[in-house]
Amino acid sequence: MFPDPLTRNVYAIAAKEKKILYQLPCYCGCDREAVHHTSLLDCYCDNHASFCATCRMEAVFAYQEYRKGKTAPQIREDIIAGKWRNVDLSPYSGKSKAK
Repeated sequence: MFPDPLTRNVYAIAAKEKKILYQLPCYCGCDREAVHHTSLLDCYCDNHASFCATCRMEAVFAYQEYRKGKTAPQIREDIIAGKWRNVDLSPYSGKSKAK
């Protein structure tokens, strides 16, 4: 459905980690916009996350932190604190990084 590897990879992560993402907030403003999302998972139930860097970074952050053993409440606290802003999306873009 999506032509770019980054979008496909992040949507695949969202599909894999639904049980975590539905428990997390999204801070891109989609809850106040016409789309009225209520969780980060909602951003992946339509095409919203395909053009929203915030949604992508939050989902990748949640995925990485969950893999480290953090719980949804712990990840939620970190998202609220803005720790998702430091996420590097390049490993998910399908392009190798220059060394």
